[in-house]
Amino acid sequence: MTVVVCSSRSASTATSTKPKLGVGICHPLLGRGGSEAAALWAITELKQDYDVSLVTAGDVDLEGLNEFYGTALKASDFALRQALVPFFMRRNATAAALRRAYYQRFCRQVAPEFDLMISTYNFCDFGVPAIHFVADFTFDGELSGHWDARPRGLAALLYGNHPLRKAYLWLCRRIRRPSGRDFMTQDLTLANSRWTAGLLKERYGIEAGVLYPPVAGEFPAIPFAEKEDGFVFIGRVAPEKRVERVVEILSRVRGLGHGVHLHLIGQIDGSPYGRMVRRLCAEQGDWIHAEGSKSGEAKWRLIAGHRYGINARLGEAFGISVAEQVKAGSIVFVPEEGGQAEIVGHPLLTYGSVGDAVGKVDRVLREGETRRALLDHLSKRADAFSIPSFRATVRAQVEGFIQARAHR
Repeated sequence: MTVVVCSSRSASTATSTKPKLGVGICHPLLGRGGSEAAALWAITELKQDYDVSLVTAGDVDLEGLNEFYGTALKASDFALRQALVPFFMRRNATAAALRRAYYQRFCRQVAPEFDLMISTYNFCDFGVPAIHFVADFTFDGELSGHWDARPRGLAALLYGNHPLRKAYLWLCRRIRRPSGRDFMTQDLTLANSRWTAGLLKERYGIEAGVLYPPVAGEFPAIPFAEKEDGFVFIGRVAPEKRVERVVEILSRVRGLGHGVHLHLIGQIDGSPYGRMVRRLCAEQGDWIHAEGSKSGEAKWRLIAGHRYGINARLGEAFGISVAEQVKAGSIVFVPEEGGQAEIVGHPLLTYGSVGDAVGKVDRVLREGETRRALLDHLSKRADAFSIPSFRATVRAQVEGFIQARAHR
């Protein structure tokens, strides 16, 4: 599919008596990580009343994105503005800080063409008042290092407190050319969970609103009694997702007499961690099914067809996959540290250790009355993460921001 690159203010309709306000929706790289849902659904909501442009530093596979995130966008719904970055960065996340530097410089260059700039992935130094959606803490090295393992091998040369790292960051800063604005405290910030908002307040003094991401999916309505007695894990198979902990928890649950199985939804690559996960799954036997990457109806059927979900990522700012499983009618177990804990919102569904998780899973599997109470509880949680709720809040925030600027 070819997306036409054009000016942000060129799409006003011939019947309009006055030009639409131009809105730039900015996302550095559109992949399958989860944060992209905010960008795509924001475009979907705003495209009728605003002249919307998507500003990014990567390629845009609109057909694939629509399938993965449940949108139905057409190339004519928005203009595409692509930052010029070195060719080796165009289709992957190599040298993220350097890519981000090129991207931020481009965003600031085009910002004067728009009436409003919105960053749907963390903060962006636009040089003008803007709205920022905070999706994670990759911009905070201390927090990221607390939860995420540092890369190994050659990639590790770009991390750590050593001269090469300092030179790399110096280069990124020179390319980025900071505006000098205190955008983190002067602009409107929206966090993807109360947990994220709390950390922003604690570490940066930012008073952020909360806007839960939109959770798409046309999940078939399968009665709980008819679902398979198994678990589903969804996510990138990477060290921070702690897939080995998921396997350990469920292996111990099986040792208590429960014949549950596990489906892993996520691509297992050829990295050392990916190879370790493949070996671990093979050693466990046929109760683990590595499904690879799935999207659309195939993914929705697999999730809705199983009673339980599980997550092991510490410090998850929100957890789209957890919300998907709640929406599909599953009972989901998650770590207590992170935004995913407020998705499930129940102490029986959050755990602090492997042993704690095993005990809680065992209890839920054994007690029918407990399961019924949890299902009733989770059914009421799903509306908070609905697409209509996200769209209404985005529109209200954009309209309020534009009106407030007009009266200054």
